[in-house]
Amino acid sequence: MTTYPIITSRKADNKIFKLEFEIELGEKALAAAQEKKRWLDNWQPEQVANLQAELEQKKLEKHQINTAGRAEMAAVLNHVNGKARAWTICPDRLISIAHDCEKLLDTRGIRVKNRAGTLVRFRPAGKSSARLQIGRSITTYVVLRRVRDGWRLMHAQRDYCFINQRAFREVIVRSAAHDDIIRHATRGFRV
Repeated sequence: MTTYPIITSRKADNKIFKLEFEIELGEKALAAAQEKKRWLDNWQPEQVANLQAELEQKKLEKHQINTAGRAEMAAVLNHVNGKARAWTICPDRLISIAHDCEKLLDTRGIRVKNRAGTLVRFRPAGKSSARLQIGRSITTYVVLRRVRDGWRLMHAQRDYCFINQRAFREVIVRSAAHDDIIRHATRGFRV
């Protein structure tokens, strides 16, 4: 069984949201502990040190979750891109593409349960120039698949884009998602 790099995952996103909430609460508790009035009342220096250590540990855990998925994507993209960097896709851009596709599916009225199986083929636009009309740049062509809990990188390959060439994005949906699009587009109309 082939494993594909995870671009987005609901499980990881939920962990990050939970850690962000806990970090925010920890920062508030630390600020309250460091106030002069509270310091004299009942806060001990050991408690403040424990709060700081706990806060730093949660920040580190959040950072590790963020970088774990990006490392695998970066390895695949670096292998495909080679030395090219200017017009290629990086892991952050790949995550941005996945979020944009998720927003697109949401605005078209596709239910979450019908989004699984959606394929997105993407190649970024070429550089723009008013004078030069000849030339090409190395770029990356990617295929993403929407699974139950997020997006996966299915395929990545080196591609070429020409000056002033538009970005290419093709979204392929299942028939249930297509029915949702039609239902959403014709809502309020009668024949």
